[in-house]
Amino acid sequence: MNKAFSLVGAAVALSGVTLAQGADDCANAQVIMGLGPHSYDNQAATKDGANDCDGQPARKDVWFRWTAPMTGGYVFSNCASSTMATRVVAYDLQACPPTNPIACSAVGCSDPYTHFSFPTVGGQDYLIRVGSKNFGQSGTGTFMFLFDKCYGIPDDGFEDNDTCDTAAPVGNGSFPNLKVHKKDIDWYSIDVADGDTLSVDVLFSHGAGNIETWLYQGCGGALLDNGGSVTDDENVTWTNNTGACVTTMHSVILWDSDLKNECNVYTMNVTGASPPGTCSGGSDIGTNYCTPSVPNSTGQSATISAFGSDMVVDNDVTLTADLLPANQFGMFLNSMTQGFIQN
Repeated sequence: MNKAFSLVGAAVALSGVTLAQGADDCANAQVIMGLGPHSYDNQAATKDGANDCDGQPARKDVWFRWTAPMTGGYVFSNCASSTMATRVVAYDLQACPPTNPIACSAVGCSDPYTHFSFPTVGGQDYLIRVGSKNFGQSGTGTFMFLFDKCYGIPDDGFEDNDTCDTAAPVGNGSFPNLKVHKKDIDWYSIDVADGDTLSVDVLFSHGAGNIETWLYQGCGGALLDNGGSVTDDENVTWTNNTGACVTTMHSVILWDSDLKNECNVYTMNVTGASPPGTCSGGSDIGTNYCTPSVPNSTGQSATISAFGSDMVVDNDVTLTADLLPANQFGMFLNSMTQGFIQN
């Protein structure tokens, strides 16, 4: 028995690849170590488990028992390395067949491949169940585990700005500690007056995640500039010579082909912008004081802006607050005089 384990260990050390195909039943789950790639083959397998966390069956499933190297979160990914559409479930180690999945997915990168995150504790074992998504289908493939260093870290105060239609309006300034994830693109709307030159710097460590930036003339509009390189930091620059105020849309993404990282953190510096709402006819009114404010739980200092008219009879004032914790109660206070209120 000891000799057999020594031979297996030597094979893994030499090849770097675990040659497991997966066990047909949960009770005999194939033990695998490391990030992979790990092989699976469910062509001769049967179904051994309840429906997944979405209530869907993982057909012809094969089972693995995997030890998480670190605490945080890991990503299961078989992107571009499977001959079938898969449905994958992750469980804490429990009696077989397990009934309480901690995460599952049938998609993630591009259909039919699976890619999803799940929480881990370093040194603990997890059951990984790989099955077919579609009835009557089976096949082979390989999967990897990727450490998701941003798993469980709260979103920044601009969320949810995941689409062009929900882009967060920003003006000039420096915005630190922003988070971008492969499945969570960041969008910002930036007004640029005629004749002005907009410059947006996105500062980050390329080794921690490959960030790319794009600048468009409105949602679905022409591409104005893009920042794409294999170095730290990106920049987009555009001079507005259209004869009118233009609302540009700036997107920040983590490149899908980055196989080592799921997310990254960046600082965005904006110059040459007009106050948000300028292009839609609004105007920035009032003067900010007591700025920057004390950083909140997002690690950033909130900002407040007022747009519209300073005449009461116009009944036209809009207050906006940015960089605040998501889904938390907030309150605007107003007064005839300037003052200070202790937190």
